[in-house]
Amino acid sequence: MSIFFVSVKMGIKQSFDFKGTASRSEFWFFMLFFMLLYLVVALIDEATAVTTISLLDLPLGHLIPMGMVDPEVGLLVLLYRPIMAIPTTSATVRRLHDIGRSGWWAVLWILPIPVLGWLYLVPLLCKPSKI
Repeated sequence: MSIFFVSVKMGIKQSFDFKGTASRSEFWFFMLFFMLLYLVVALIDEATAVTTISLLDLPLGHLIPMGMVDPEVGLLVLLYRPIMAIPTTSATVRRLHDIGRSGWWAVLWILPIPVLGWLYLVPLLCKPSKI
């Protein structure tokens, strides 16, 4: 379990480092942390939020990737997503560097069509290190 906490600590500590590398385990443990924390935030939001916000009603809301999966969110989830966007993007860029790819491939999380980009990006992020 300590590798999980080390990976989370490194992911948070290197939130603004887009030049280094991230091992496969470091990246996936950090993403597991992101998803578990998202689940906790969403459950708290669901239990306490009276009102929800439709992402599709926001300006350019149809371009928000998670808006296709979960368009109705509470305030906590709405705040959590952009706050965690930088650390998760940074971890993705560093993982891509570790497999010898440009960090620009991380744009596939959102472009051209979010879910289709994921189908290419996730197997790419599972590859072993090249460096």
